[in-house]
Amino acid sequence: NHMIKYTFLILILILSSCSSDTLKSKKKKLDNLKNSLVEIYSQIDQLEKEISQLDSSYNSKNYELVSTSSLDRGSFTSKIELRGNIQSNKNVLIVSEAMGKFKNIFVDEGQYVEKGTVLASIDSEIIKNNLREIKTNLDLLKTIYERQANLWENEIGSELDFLRAKSNYESIENRYSAVKIQVSKFNVVAPFSGIVDEINAKVGEMSSPAIPSFRMYNDSESYLSVDISENFINSFKIGDSVQVINSNGEVYKSMIISVSQVINAMNRTFNIGVKIPLELEENVKPNQILNVLLVDYTNNDAISVPSNIIFNDDRGSYVFVVVNFDGEKIARKTPVLVGRSYKYQTEILSGLVGNEMIIEKGALEVMDGTYIKIK
Repeated sequence: NHMIKYTFLILILILSSCSSDTLKSKKKKLDNLKNSLVEIYSQIDQLEKEISQLDSSYNSKNYELVSTSSLDRGSFTSKIELRGNIQSNKNVLIVSEAMGKFKNIFVDEGQYVEKGTVLASIDSEIIKNNLREIKTNLDLLKTIYERQANLWENEIGSELDFLRAKSNYESIENRYSAVKIQVSKFNVVAPFSGIVDEINAKVGEMSSPAIPSFRMYNDSESYLSVDISENFINSFKIGDSVQVINSNGEVYKSMIISVSQVINAMNRTFNIGVKIPLELEENVKPNQILNVLLVDYTNNDAISVPSNIIFNDDRGSYVFVVVNFDGEKIARKTPVLVGRSYKYQTEILSGLVGNEMIIEKGALEVMDGTYIKIK
């Protein structure tokens, strides 16, 4: 046992000695390298000075002259411009409900008429004669009924005679009312107040429920109809502000008054209705085309930069910002994630915090690390 302990003690002493020698050698080696590095740096400085004296252009920095701007921070809005056409809920074709020859046309094209105005009459002499004949019978049966009613009230005559007179009178009265309605259908009347836009009826020609006689239009019920791609189905709602642009390029404020939730299967669009601006109400015509500017996206706290200073490589989009380095200003390539673009401005979703100075003019001439001077 003593022998084993003695052997272990010798081994520990040997290992400690080796470890101590290794540590000392490493420290010595490090000191030698540091001394060599100091000597190398000294030689480098001396050589640079000597070369600079012989060549003034050596080791001089090349600067790019650039202009910078601060980032735009605030509301960013994206808009789309689409075409719409003037439509009306009261732009209708009017047909006659009765067959016959047109007897009179009472209005002219372009004339404004009130609701219920008779626009034209159709020859109804036969049915009017029938109505007069029924009216004569009605008057007679009414008299008989009233007399039978008086007798019955005074308990004179039979109840059967009274009921028969009442039935005959009511039957002819219902018939008279029905024929009277038929007679009214021989007049073509205005279904609403508006302008008689077109007249197809002519005196002496036959009327037909299959052929429109008149077209009427009421501009107070007009609106601007716009078809929009289904990609924007959730972008707009009733009450949203829009801008309407007339043929002269003048812009007027308006609003959305209807939004359809049905997609047209033929062209994959949905429809919105835009109120016609008050300034244009008297000047627009049915089916006239006007342009509409719609806000499809808004970010009230956005960072945006000019679109032309955003560059792209295999890794994505980037811009150049100004940073300080060793007492100089350099260009630093900064990756960014871009959002929407509108009118030469692009939204930056990430990559910039908002206080950077961005390089604008001269951005094409710099690289990452280029020394710059600001105009």
